[in-house]
Amino acid sequence: MSLVVHIVKDPLQNKLADWGLAPCVDHVGRDARTVTFLRSLELDPVEILGADVVAAADGWVKPAPFYAGWRWRLPIESQRRLAVQ
Repeated sequence: MSLVVHIVKDPLQNKLADWGLAPCVDHVGRDARTVTFLRSLELDPVEILGADVVAAADGWVKPAPFYAGWRWRLPIESQRRLAVQ
């Protein structure tokens, strides 16, 4: 079953992305997480994935989400109560 999911997942997600129902498959982002995981295990990612994949993964930076709403700047109600006491 997992083999079928592995084979079908990327093409299905790409088709859903074409229709605007899902994000595109981000292979470099997945490789960046894999490189980080391998380094946390003290393994050499270049030996396992290859130098070009590791170089692309090291250059990949995902931007932080932007919260434009005013609510994100205000303290939580419980924090306000602690500050008053």
